[in-house]
Amino acid sequence: MKPTPRLVWLILLAAFALRAATAFVVDWHVKSAGRQFLIEGDANGYWELAIRLTEGRDYCLHHPPRYILRTPGFPLLLAGCMIVVGQSELRVSLILAAIGTACVWLTWKLARKCVPETTAIVAAAMMAISPLQIGNSVLILSETWFTFWLLLSLLALQRLLPLRNPDAAIPARDSAISNDASALTPTSESVWPALQSGLVTGITVLVRPGWILWPVVSGLLLLVFGKAKLPRKFLQIAAIGIGCLLALTPWAWRNYQVSGHWILTSLWSGPSLYDGLHPQATGASDMTFVDSEPVYATMSEYDANAHYKQRAMEFVRENPGRTMELAVIKAGRFLSLTPNASGFSGGPASLICLAYYSCFFCLIFAGGWQFRRNPAVLALLAAPFMQFLLVHMVFVGSVRYRLPVEFPLSVLASNGLVALWGLFRQSQQKAADT
Repeated sequence: MKPTPRLVWLILLAAFALRAATAFVVDWHVKSAGRQFLIEGDANGYWELAIRLTEGRDYCLHHPPRYILRTPGFPLLLAGCMIVVGQSELRVSLILAAIGTACVWLTWKLARKCVPETTAIVAAAMMAISPLQIGNSVLILSETWFTFWLLLSLLALQRLLPLRNPDAAIPARDSAISNDASALTPTSESVWPALQSGLVTGITVLVRPGWILWPVVSGLLLLVFGKAKLPRKFLQIAAIGIGCLLALTPWAWRNYQVSGHWILTSLWSGPSLYDGLHPQATGASDMTFVDSEPVYATMSEYDANAHYKQRAMEFVRENPGRTMELAVIKAGRFLSLTPNASGFSGGPASLICLAYYSCFFCLIFAGGWQFRRNPAVLALLAAPFMQFLLVHMVFVGSVRYRLPVEFPLSVLASNGLVALWGLFRQSQQKAADT
Protein backbone atom coordinates (compact mmCIF):
# COMPACT_ATOMS: atom_id res chain seq x y z
CA MET A 1 0.00 0.00 0.00
CA LYS A 2 1.41 3.38 -1.05
CA PRO A 3 1.78 6.01 1.71
CA THR A 4 -0.54 9.00 1.58
CA PRO A 5 1.25 11.86 -0.22
CA ARG A 6 2.20 14.89 1.86
CA LEU A 7 0.02 17.12 -0.31
CA VAL A 8 -3.04 15.02 0.56
CA TRP A 9 -2.28 15.46 4.27
CA LEU A 10 -2.12 19.22 3.76
CA ILE A 11 -5.46 19.16 1.95
CA LEU A 12 -7.00 17.14 4.78
CA LEU A 13 -5.58 19.56 7.34
CA ALA A 14 -7.06 22.50 5.43
CA ALA A 15 -10.40 20.67 5.08
CA PHE A 16 -10.64 20.08 8.81
CA ALA A 17 -9.53 23.62 9.67
CA LEU A 18 -12.23 25.11 7.43
CA ARG A 19 -14.89 22.82 8.87
CA ALA A 20 -13.84 23.32 12.47
CA ALA A 21 -13.87 27.10 12.05
CA THR A 22 -17.33 26.84 10.50
CA ALA A 23 -18.52 24.77 13.46
CA PHE A 24 -17.54 27.58 15.85
CA VAL A 25 -19.20 30.22 13.63
CA VAL A 26 -22.42 28.21 13.36
CA ASP A 27 -22.47 27.56 17.12
CA TRP A 28 -22.02 31.27 17.84
CA HIS A 29 -24.74 32.22 15.34
CA VAL A 30 -27.22 29.67 16.66
CA LYS A 31 -26.63 30.63 20.29
CA SER A 32 -26.99 34.33 19.41
CA ALA A 33 -30.32 33.59 17.72
CA GLY A 34 -31.54 31.68 20.75
CA ARG A 35 -31.92 28.43 18.86
CA GLN A 36 -30.47 24.97 19.31
CA PHE A 37 -29.73 24.13 15.65
CA LEU A 38 -29.15 26.10 12.46
CA ILE A 39 -31.73 24.01 10.58
CA GLU A 40 -34.52 23.00 12.95
CA GLY A 41 -36.78 20.00 12.41
CA ASP A 42 -34.77 16.97 11.38
CA ALA A 43 -31.89 17.96 13.66
CA ASN A 44 -34.16 18.14 16.70
CA GLY A 45 -35.51 14.66 15.99
CA TYR A 46 -32.08 13.13 15.50
CA TRP A 47 -30.81 14.77 18.69
CA GLU A 48 -33.73 13.56 20.80
CA LEU A 49 -33.38 9.99 19.48
CA ALA A 50 -29.68 10.03 20.34
CA ILE A 51 -30.43 11.19 23.88
CA ARG A 52 -32.98 8.41 24.25
CA LEU A 53 -30.39 5.87 23.12
CA THR A 54 -27.83 7.09 25.64
CA GLU A 55 -30.43 7.00 28.44
CA GLY A 56 -31.76 3.57 27.50
CA ARG A 57 -35.27 4.84 26.75
CA ASP A 58 -37.56 3.73 23.93
CA TYR A 59 -36.38 4.65 20.44
CA CYS A 60 -39.37 6.77 19.40
CA LEU A 61 -40.59 10.31 18.84
CA HIS A 62 -43.83 12.27 19.25
CA HIS A 63 -47.13 11.45 20.94
CA PRO A 64 -48.58 9.01 20.23
CA PRO A 65 -45.09 7.51 19.85
CA ARG A 66 -43.72 6.68 16.41
CA TYR A 67 -41.21 3.88 16.80
CA ILE A 68 -40.13 3.48 13.16
CA LEU A 69 -39.92 7.12 12.14
CA ARG A 70 -36.14 7.23 11.60
CA THR A 71 -33.60 4.56 10.75
CA PRO A 72 -30.97 4.32 13.51
CA GLY A 73 -27.75 4.92 11.55
CA PHE A 74 -27.29 8.61 12.35
CA PRO A 75 -28.83 8.65 15.87
CA LEU A 76 -26.43 5.84 16.83
CA LEU A 77 -23.50 8.00 15.72
CA LEU A 78 -24.81 10.96 17.70
CA ALA A 79 -25.35 8.75 20.75
CA GLY A 80 -21.76 7.50 20.50
CA CYS A 81 -20.53 11.10 20.25
CA MET A 82 -22.58 12.08 23.30
CA ILE A 83 -21.08 9.24 25.33
CA VAL A 84 -17.59 10.53 24.50
CA VAL A 85 -18.00 14.33 24.51
CA GLY A 86 -21.35 14.90 26.23
CA GLN A 87 -24.50 16.58 24.92
CA SER A 88 -22.65 19.53 23.42
CA GLU A 89 -23.77 20.56 19.94
CA LEU A 90 -20.40 22.23 19.29
CA ARG A 91 -18.30 19.23 20.27
CA VAL A 92 -20.50 16.89 18.23
CA SER A 93 -20.20 19.29 15.28
CA LEU A 94 -16.41 19.09 15.54
CA ILE A 95 -16.64 15.29 15.34
CA LEU A 96 -18.82 15.68 12.24
CA ALA A 97 -16.16 18.04 10.86
CA ALA A 98 -13.62 15.22 11.29
CA ILE A 99 -15.98 12.81 9.49
CA GLY A 100 -16.42 15.36 6.71
CA THR A 101 -12.63 15.48 6.41
CA ALA A 102 -12.57 11.68 6.26
CA CYS A 103 -14.99 11.94 3.31
CA VAL A 104 -12.39 14.07 1.50
CA TRP A 105 -9.81 11.33 2.15
CA LEU A 106 -12.20 8.63 0.87
CA THR A 107 -12.78 10.72 -2.25
CA TRP A 108 -9.04 10.65 -2.89
CA LYS A 109 -9.01 6.87 -2.28
CA LEU A 110 -11.86 6.34 -4.75
CA ALA A 111 -10.33 8.69 -7.32
CA ARG A 112 -7.01 6.80 -7.26
CA LYS A 113 -8.86 3.74 -8.57
CA CYS A 114 -10.05 5.70 -11.60
CA VAL A 115 -7.62 8.49 -12.44
CA PRO A 116 -3.91 9.39 -12.09
CA GLU A 117 -2.59 10.49 -8.70
CA THR A 118 -2.49 14.19 -9.57
CA THR A 119 -6.12 14.14 -10.69
CA ALA A 120 -7.13 12.28 -7.53
CA ILE A 121 -5.50 14.98 -5.41
CA VAL A 122 -7.41 17.65 -7.34
CA ALA A 123 -10.68 15.81 -6.59
CA ALA A 124 -9.89 15.81 -2.88
CA ALA A 125 -9.03 19.52 -3.00
CA MET A 126 -12.34 20.32 -4.73
CA MET A 127 -14.30 18.70 -1.92
CA ALA A 128 -12.06 20.22 0.75
CA ILE A 129 -12.92 23.78 -0.34
CA SER A 130 -16.50 23.29 -1.57
CA PRO A 131 -18.47 26.01 0.26
CA LEU A 132 -21.65 23.99 0.78
CA GLN A 133 -19.73 20.88 1.81
CA ILE A 134 -17.85 22.89 4.42
CA GLY A 135 -21.02 24.35 5.88
CA ASN A 136 -23.17 21.25 5.67
CA SER A 137 -20.61 18.89 7.21
CA VAL A 138 -20.90 20.48 10.68
CA LEU A 139 -24.71 20.54 10.88
CA ILE A 140 -26.57 17.99 13.01
CA LEU A 141 -27.93 16.31 9.88
CA SER A 142 -27.30 12.87 8.41
CA GLU A 143 -25.69 13.96 5.11
CA THR A 144 -22.07 13.85 6.29
CA TRP A 145 -22.37 10.41 7.92
CA PHE A 146 -24.29 9.17 4.88
CA THR A 147 -21.58 10.47 2.55
CA PHE A 148 -18.96 8.55 4.50
CA TRP A 149 -20.78 5.24 4.01
CA LEU A 150 -21.78 6.06 0.42
CA LEU A 151 -18.11 6.40 -0.49
CA LEU A 152 -17.32 3.12 1.27
CA SER A 153 -20.10 1.51 -0.80
CA LEU A 154 -18.48 2.73 -4.01
CA LEU A 155 -15.03 1.62 -2.89
CA ALA A 156 -16.41 -1.85 -2.15
CA LEU A 157 -18.19 -2.12 -5.50
CA GLN A 158 -15.29 -0.85 -7.61
CA ARG A 159 -13.32 -4.03 -6.81
CA LEU A 160 -15.76 -5.91 -9.06
CA LEU A 161 -15.55 -3.48 -11.98
CA PRO A 162 -12.82 -3.05 -14.63
CA LEU A 163 -11.62 0.43 -13.67
CA ARG A 164 -8.54 1.31 -15.70
CA ASN A 165 -6.31 3.80 -13.90
CA PRO A 166 -3.81 5.38 -16.31
CA ASP A 167 -1.14 5.33 -13.60
CA ALA A 168 -1.32 1.55 -13.64
CA ALA A 169 -1.84 1.05 -17.35
CA ILE A 170 -0.64 -2.15 -19.01
CA PRO A 171 -0.35 -3.09 -22.65
CA ALA A 172 -3.58 -4.00 -24.41
CA ARG A 173 -2.66 -7.69 -24.91
CA ASP A 174 -1.61 -8.05 -21.27
CA SER A 175 -4.76 -6.22 -20.21
CA ALA A 176 -6.91 -8.76 -22.05
CA ILE A 177 -5.02 -11.59 -20.37
CA SER A 178 -5.48 -9.90 -17.01
CA ASN A 179 -9.22 -9.48 -17.54
CA ASP A 180 -9.58 -13.12 -18.56
CA ALA A 181 -7.64 -14.20 -15.50
CA SER A 182 -9.86 -12.13 -13.23
CA ALA A 183 -12.90 -13.82 -14.72
CA LEU A 184 -11.42 -17.24 -13.94
CA THR A 185 -10.62 -16.59 -10.27
CA PRO A 186 -12.23 -18.94 -7.72
CA THR A 187 -15.82 -18.11 -6.84
CA SER A 188 -14.94 -17.23 -3.23
CA GLU A 189 -12.51 -14.57 -4.42
CA SER A 190 -15.15 -12.75 -6.43
CA VAL A 191 -18.26 -13.35 -4.29
CA TRP A 192 -16.73 -12.26 -0.98
CA PRO A 193 -16.12 -8.65 -2.15
CA ALA A 194 -19.72 -8.59 -3.36
CA LEU A 195 -20.95 -9.70 0.06
CA GLN A 196 -18.84 -6.98 1.66
CA SER A 197 -20.35 -4.47 -0.75
CA GLY A 198 -23.82 -5.59 0.28
CA LEU A 199 -23.05 -5.29 4.00
CA VAL A 200 -21.70 -1.75 3.58
CA THR A 201 -24.72 -0.88 1.43
CA GLY A 202 -27.06 -2.11 4.17
CA ILE A 203 -25.32 0.05 6.78
CA THR A 204 -25.62 3.02 4.41
CA VAL A 205 -29.37 2.39 4.07
CA LEU A 206 -29.67 2.55 7.86
CA VAL A 207 -28.27 6.08 7.65
CA ARG A 208 -30.36 7.20 4.65
CA PRO A 209 -33.21 4.92 3.49
CA GLY A 210 -33.08 6.42 -0.02
CA TRP A 211 -29.97 4.28 -0.63
CA ILE A 212 -32.18 1.16 -0.60
CA LEU A 213 -32.17 1.19 -4.42
CA TRP A 214 -28.38 0.89 -4.60
CA PRO A 215 -28.32 -2.96 -4.63
CA VAL A 216 -30.44 -2.81 -7.80
CA VAL A 217 -28.16 -0.19 -9.34
CA SER A 218 -25.11 -2.22 -8.29
CA GLY A 219 -26.58 -5.28 -9.97
CA LEU A 220 -27.10 -3.40 -13.21
CA LEU A 221 -23.53 -2.08 -13.11
CA LEU A 222 -22.19 -5.58 -12.58
CA LEU A 223 -24.31 -7.04 -15.40
CA VAL A 224 -23.14 -4.43 -17.87
CA PHE A 225 -19.55 -3.81 -16.77
CA GLY A 226 -18.57 -6.56 -14.32
CA LYS A 227 -15.26 -8.39 -14.81
CA ALA A 228 -16.63 -11.87 -14.07
CA LYS A 229 -18.39 -14.22 -16.48
CA LEU A 230 -22.19 -14.15 -16.54
CA PRO A 231 -22.92 -17.00 -14.04
CA ARG A 232 -20.55 -15.45 -11.52
CA LYS A 233 -22.09 -12.04 -12.06
CA PHE A 234 -25.41 -13.44 -10.85
CA LEU A 235 -23.66 -14.88 -7.79
CA GLN A 236 -22.14 -11.48 -7.06
CA ILE A 237 -25.51 -9.74 -7.45
CA ALA A 238 -27.10 -12.27 -5.10
CA ALA A 239 -24.26 -11.75 -2.60
CA ILE A 240 -24.84 -7.97 -2.64
CA GLY A 241 -28.52 -8.52 -1.93
CA ILE A 242 -27.81 -11.03 0.85
CA GLY A 243 -25.21 -8.76 2.45
CA CYS A 244 -27.63 -5.84 2.42
CA LEU A 245 -30.39 -7.94 4.00
CA LEU A 246 -28.00 -9.22 6.67
CA ALA A 247 -27.16 -5.66 7.66
CA LEU A 248 -30.83 -4.63 7.74
CA THR A 249 -32.19 -7.72 9.52
CA PRO A 250 -31.53 -6.63 13.15
CA TRP A 251 -33.38 -3.38 12.53
CA ALA A 252 -36.20 -5.17 10.67
CA TRP A 253 -36.52 -7.67 13.54
CA ARG A 254 -36.76 -4.86 16.06
CA ASN A 255 -39.44 -3.22 13.92
CA TYR A 256 -41.38 -6.47 13.84
CA GLN A 257 -41.27 -6.59 17.62
CA VAL A 258 -42.78 -3.11 18.01
CA SER A 259 -45.21 -3.08 15.07
CA GLY A 260 -45.90 -6.65 13.96
CA HIS A 261 -44.55 -5.81 10.48
CA TRP A 262 -41.17 -6.50 8.88
CA ILE A 263 -39.94 -3.00 7.97
CA LEU A 264 -36.47 -2.81 6.43
CA THR A 265 -36.18 0.98 6.58
CA SER A 266 -38.79 3.27 8.17
CA LEU A 267 -42.48 4.17 8.19
CA TRP A 268 -41.85 7.72 7.03
CA SER A 269 -41.85 7.03 3.29
CA GLY A 270 -45.62 7.57 3.02
CA PRO A 271 -45.68 11.09 4.49
CA SER A 272 -42.47 11.93 2.59
CA LEU A 273 -44.05 10.81 -0.67
CA TYR A 274 -47.23 12.79 0.05
CA ASP A 275 -45.05 15.80 0.89
CA GLY A 276 -44.00 15.89 -2.75
CA LEU A 277 -47.26 14.72 -4.32
CA HIS A 278 -50.37 16.51 -3.07
CA PRO A 279 -52.56 19.39 -4.31
CA GLN A 280 -50.55 22.10 -2.48
CA ALA A 281 -47.11 20.62 -3.25
CA THR A 282 -44.45 23.06 -4.48
CA GLY A 283 -41.43 20.77 -4.83
CA ALA A 284 -40.05 21.92 -1.46
CA SER A 285 -40.64 20.13 1.81
CA ASP A 286 -43.52 21.25 4.03
CA MET A 287 -44.59 18.60 6.52
CA THR A 288 -47.04 20.80 8.44
CA PHE A 289 -49.89 18.62 7.21
CA VAL A 290 -48.71 15.85 9.55
CA ASP A 291 -49.41 18.04 12.58
CA SER A 292 -52.57 19.63 11.22
CA GLU A 293 -54.27 16.35 10.28
CA PRO A 294 -55.44 13.79 12.91
CA VAL A 295 -54.06 10.81 10.96
CA TYR A 296 -51.51 9.67 13.55
CA ALA A 297 -54.02 10.18 16.36
CA THR A 298 -56.51 7.81 14.77
CA MET A 299 -54.28 5.25 13.01
CA SER A 300 -51.32 3.08 13.83
CA GLU A 301 -47.93 4.19 12.54
CA TYR A 302 -48.03 1.47 9.89
CA ASP A 303 -51.54 2.40 8.71
CA ALA A 304 -50.75 6.11 8.70
CA ASN A 305 -47.76 5.48 6.45
CA ALA A 306 -49.94 3.43 4.06
CA HIS A 307 -52.65 6.11 4.21
CA TYR A 308 -50.34 8.90 3.02
CA LYS A 309 -48.81 6.67 0.39
CA GLN A 310 -52.27 5.88 -0.99
CA ARG A 311 -53.21 9.57 -1.09
CA ALA A 312 -50.01 10.37 -2.98
CA MET A 313 -50.76 7.66 -5.54
CA GLU A 314 -54.31 8.96 -5.95
CA PHE A 315 -52.90 12.43 -6.64
CA VAL A 316 -50.61 11.00 -9.33
CA ARG A 317 -53.48 9.14 -11.03
CA GLU A 318 -55.77 12.16 -10.97
CA ASN A 319 -53.13 14.79 -11.85
CA PRO A 320 -50.56 13.31 -14.25
CA GLY A 321 -49.74 16.70 -15.77
CA ARG A 322 -49.12 18.37 -12.42
CA THR A 323 -47.07 15.35 -11.33
CA MET A 324 -44.75 15.79 -14.31
CA GLU A 325 -44.56 19.53 -13.69
CA LEU A 326 -43.60 18.93 -10.07
CA ALA A 327 -40.94 16.43 -11.16
CA VAL A 328 -39.31 19.14 -13.30
CA ILE A 329 -39.52 21.65 -10.44
CA LYS A 330 -37.95 19.16 -8.01
CA ALA A 331 -35.18 18.40 -10.49
CA GLY A 332 -34.48 22.12 -10.75
CA ARG A 333 -34.27 22.42 -6.98
CA PHE A 334 -31.97 19.39 -6.80
CA LEU A 335 -29.68 20.81 -9.51
CA SER A 336 -29.73 24.39 -8.25
CA LEU A 337 -26.39 26.19 -8.22
CA THR A 338 -27.30 28.10 -5.05
CA PRO A 339 -28.89 27.08 -1.71
CA ASN A 340 -32.68 26.91 -1.87
CA ALA A 341 -33.52 26.21 1.77
CA SER A 342 -35.65 28.86 3.44
CA GLY A 343 -33.46 31.60 4.93
CA PHE A 344 -30.29 30.50 3.08
CA SER A 345 -30.86 31.84 -0.44
CA GLY A 346 -29.48 35.16 -1.62
CA GLY A 347 -26.56 37.21 -0.39
CA PRO A 348 -22.78 36.73 -0.76
CA ALA A 349 -22.97 33.00 0.10
CA SER A 350 -25.22 32.39 -2.90
CA LEU A 351 -22.85 34.27 -5.19
CA ILE A 352 -19.93 32.15 -3.97
CA CYS A 353 -21.92 28.96 -4.54
CA LEU A 354 -23.03 30.16 -7.96
CA ALA A 355 -19.44 30.73 -9.04
CA TYR A 356 -18.23 27.43 -7.58
CA TYR A 357 -20.98 25.22 -8.98
CA SER A 358 -21.01 26.88 -12.40
CA CYS A 359 -17.39 25.78 -12.78
CA PHE A 360 -17.97 22.44 -11.03
CA PHE A 361 -20.75 21.26 -13.34
CA CYS A 362 -18.98 22.42 -16.49
CA LEU A 363 -15.92 20.43 -15.40
CA ILE A 364 -18.11 17.36 -14.73
CA PHE A 365 -19.25 17.36 -18.37
CA ALA A 366 -15.67 17.81 -19.57
CA GLY A 367 -14.45 14.99 -17.32
CA GLY A 368 -17.29 12.72 -18.35
CA TRP A 369 -16.34 13.21 -21.99
CA GLN A 370 -12.77 12.17 -21.14
CA PHE A 371 -14.16 8.90 -19.72
CA ARG A 372 -16.17 8.04 -22.85
CA ARG A 373 -13.78 5.14 -23.56
CA ASN A 374 -13.98 3.87 -19.97
CA PRO A 375 -17.73 3.65 -19.38
CA ALA A 376 -17.38 1.54 -16.20
CA VAL A 377 -15.71 4.46 -14.41
CA LEU A 378 -18.25 6.95 -15.73
CA ALA A 379 -21.15 4.73 -14.67
CA LEU A 380 -19.79 4.11 -11.17
CA LEU A 381 -19.17 7.80 -10.48
CA ALA A 382 -22.41 9.09 -12.03
CA ALA A 383 -24.82 6.37 -10.85
CA PRO A 384 -25.35 7.74 -7.30
CA PHE A 385 -26.14 11.17 -8.72
CA MET A 386 -28.63 9.76 -11.24
CA GLN A 387 -30.28 7.57 -8.59
CA PHE A 388 -30.79 10.47 -6.19
CA LEU A 389 -31.96 12.82 -8.95
CA LEU A 390 -34.70 10.36 -9.94
CA VAL A 391 -35.66 9.67 -6.30
CA HIS A 392 -36.00 13.36 -5.51
CA MET A 393 -37.99 14.04 -8.65
CA VAL A 394 -40.60 11.85 -6.96
CA PHE A 395 -40.27 13.02 -3.33
CA VAL A 396 -39.04 16.61 -2.77
CA GLY A 397 -36.04 18.39 -4.24
CA SER A 398 -33.28 20.38 -2.56
CA VAL A 399 -29.58 21.08 -2.97
CA ARG A 400 -29.12 19.46 0.44
CA TYR A 401 -30.01 16.04 -0.98
CA ARG A 402 -27.44 16.44 -3.78
CA LEU A 403 -24.48 17.14 -1.52
CA PRO A 404 -23.50 13.51 -0.75
CA VAL A 405 -23.35 12.50 -4.42
CA GLU A 406 -21.08 15.42 -5.29
CA PHE A 407 -18.11 13.52 -3.88
CA PRO A 408 -17.96 10.88 -6.66
CA LEU A 409 -18.83 13.60 -9.18
CA SER A 410 -15.73 15.49 -8.05
CA VAL A 411 -13.61 12.76 -9.64
CA LEU A 412 -15.23 13.57 -13.00
CA ALA A 413 -14.77 17.30 -12.38
CA SER A 414 -11.10 16.93 -11.48
CA ASN A 415 -10.54 14.83 -14.59
CA GLY A 416 -12.13 17.59 -16.66
CA LEU A 417 -10.01 20.28 -15.01
CA VAL A 418 -6.75 18.39 -15.57
CA ALA A 419 -7.73 17.65 -19.18
CA LEU A 420 -8.57 21.29 -19.89
CA TRP A 421 -5.35 22.41 -18.22
CA GLY A 422 -3.43 20.00 -20.44
CA LEU A 423 -5.09 21.42 -23.55
CA PHE A 424 -4.26 24.93 -22.40
CA ARG A 425 -0.61 24.02 -21.85
CA GLN A 426 -0.46 22.40 -25.30
CA SER A 427 -1.87 25.50 -26.95
CA GLN A 428 0.62 27.67 -25.05
CA GLN A 429 3.47 25.42 -26.17
CA LYS A 430 2.35 25.53 -29.80
CA ALA A 431 2.10 29.32 -29.63
CA ALA A 432 5.62 29.48 -28.19
CA ASP A 433 6.99 27.17 -30.88
CA THR A 434 5.54 29.29 -33.67
